[in-house]
Amino acid sequence: MSSPVARSFATPLQEPVAVRGPVASRWRARSLRTYLIVMMLAAALPVLIASIYTVQHVAHSYRDNSLRHMLDTTKNLGHIIESDLASRAAMLQAYAANAQSEDAEAMSRWLTLTDMGSDSTLIVTTAGNASPILVSAHSSIKGYVPPDLVQHALEGKTPVFSQLFFHDNKPRIAIAVRVQQDRGKVMILTTTPQSLVSAAQDTSDHGALIAVTDGNGRMLARSVQPERYIGTPVPDWQKLKEVGASSGAFEAERADKGSVIFAFQEIKGTPGWVIVAGESLGAFNARWQKPMFNIALVGTLALTVAVLLSTWVSRQLLRPIRQLTDASRTGSAYETPVTDDSQVLMVKEYESLRQSLVNARAQLESALGHQRQIAHALSVSEQRTRTLAHAGAAVLWTLDAQGRATSMVGWEVLAGTPDDTALGFGWLRRIHPADVADLRRQAADLLADSEHALDVEFRLRTHDGQWRWMRARGAAILGPGRHIHEWLGVLEDVDDRKRAQAAVAYLAHHDPLTGLPNRSLLQTHINSVGSARAYGALLYLDLDRFKQVNDTLGHAAGDALLCSVAERLRGLLRDTDLVVRLGGDEFCIVQKASSPHAAASLAQRVIDVLSADYFLEGQRVNIGASVGITMHLGQTQTLDPDRLLREADIALYEAKKQGRGRYVFYTPELSA
Repeated sequence: MSSPVARSFATPLQEPVAVRGPVASRWRARSLRTYLIVMMLAAALPVLIASIYTVQHVAHSYRDNSLRHMLDTTKNLGHIIESDLASRAAMLQAYAANAQSEDAEAMSRWLTLTDMGSDSTLIVTTAGNASPILVSAHSSIKGYVPPDLVQHALEGKTPVFSQLFFHDNKPRIAIAVRVQQDRGKVMILTTTPQSLVSAAQDTSDHGALIAVTDGNGRMLARSVQPERYIGTPVPDWQKLKEVGASSGAFEAERADKGSVIFAFQEIKGTPGWVIVAGESLGAFNARWQKPMFNIALVGTLALTVAVLLSTWVSRQLLRPIRQLTDASRTGSAYETPVTDDSQVLMVKEYESLRQSLVNARAQLESALGHQRQIAHALSVSEQRTRTLAHAGAAVLWTLDAQGRATSMVGWEVLAGTPDDTALGFGWLRRIHPADVADLRRQAADLLADSEHALDVEFRLRTHDGQWRWMRARGAAILGPGRHIHEWLGVLEDVDDRKRAQAAVAYLAHHDPLTGLPNRSLLQTHINSVGSARAYGALLYLDLDRFKQVNDTLGHAAGDALLCSVAERLRGLLRDTDLVVRLGGDEFCIVQKASSPHAAASLAQRVIDVLSADYFLEGQRVNIGASVGITMHLGQTQTLDPDRLLREADIALYEAKKQGRGRYVFYTPELSA
């Protein structure tokens, strides 16, 4: 098709040089103008780049200075808090060393003299003693001792600080020192975080946030709204721990929302307490981002001026060439006197060029007609395929040997986006993120082997924004040498089947009324607890007076009551515990308990919560619960679910026998 044209242009024209001259001049003029503009821009860009680099360097330096200022602030506040805590601890240590007798009134007077406030308490106790020996007089807090604090104070020579804890729903902090007069005794000061950590309470610097946290990431002090946030976990505590240093900085979300940048400093002498200073990320970044905006604006103006200047200079330089081109366009080489032979030669070459162009056009029109026929046939084929896809509620697809989509017929109906958006690897953007890795792994194994049929299932976001399960099936189309040329297949909607399978699996392990796990899941859970060798408890509970409610108000009210009981039980348990409905009004709890005391505590909470009033069909209903408990220890025995249920049932029977509304632990004597 292009051969005649190429041969005709390759034929040298001997005479009409004036015809080629203007075309070549215009081509050269455009190229030269481009080079001139590029040259001007190349001269201006280094200056612009140097300016941007300089401002960026200054902005980053200013940012680093601001960050160092925040770090210095946290360091200074940390020293203040360290000194304050050390002085409080020294006073307590001096009092413990010089106290001549154990006098609750004297301890109360010492609290008043040290201005510790009415919420503070002095306690004297010994290791292993569950209750204090002596508590300061007139105290509203009756001597709660944090676990392990007494032992730590006896083991060390310096005062020991506790982490934040709650007593009577109030946040508390404790300091423990040894009593010098009696080495086995410990004096403990328990007080509120506001009384002990006061340096950050009212500190505020142009919107900056100052806070102190304990070693577990709970708020001890805060410069903004302390009464609201003290005792609550701080957001992004894990980010602070990931810094892995005693001081540093990180970006996070503050407790009352909003992005901030935090600088922190660990407080020495405490169990991991941290002083944190934060500033709004917007205000912090505004200091160094504004110069960047200014330089970008100035650079854009400078670049615009450079382009305009380059255009003006290029026009001035190319004006003589343009004048020469206009002059050559108005002239005619055929007007010059020539011989007959040359005139004939000139006409022959022009006719040859014209004839070559006519032949080339005819060939182009013939080829274009053939292409139109092919395009029409392809359009008809595609329309048939699209109609088939729409009728079958599926997508017909073809993939190349690397898994790139080359056609997707029916994709727009399914996904809501044009078919061409799925070409290449565009279809992967609609696949559920949790299924992409598995789909890639399966496809990589299948696409490389022509002997296997492609059959994979995954979730795809449809045009209505819902995730639906799809099944892709296909087979390889082989080319020369039996190598895979492409894959051809169909995409089917199998979401209803997958949902039905999931519903059947759910009903096999859950109670249809309350949604709680059933007996089969209970046995699986107990076996897994036994394999993990965990120490735990099994609580078997039965509702008291349930049959009366069922007979009086009807089965619908009884079902509603069982659902309410299930909700209350869910609210009592941790993620590691499991509550199961065994049938009727009987329930079972598998608890990961650390001791019989923990199991007894849960049983009492169950009895108290289930004994609270219910409101069914406008009537107040009151029932109770009895609980039988059996303990198990995975390290020394293989757990038998049936035996555990039988033991707990025996203990439940004993609880009902003793008067209901109570719990009883299983013992071998009960079986006898």
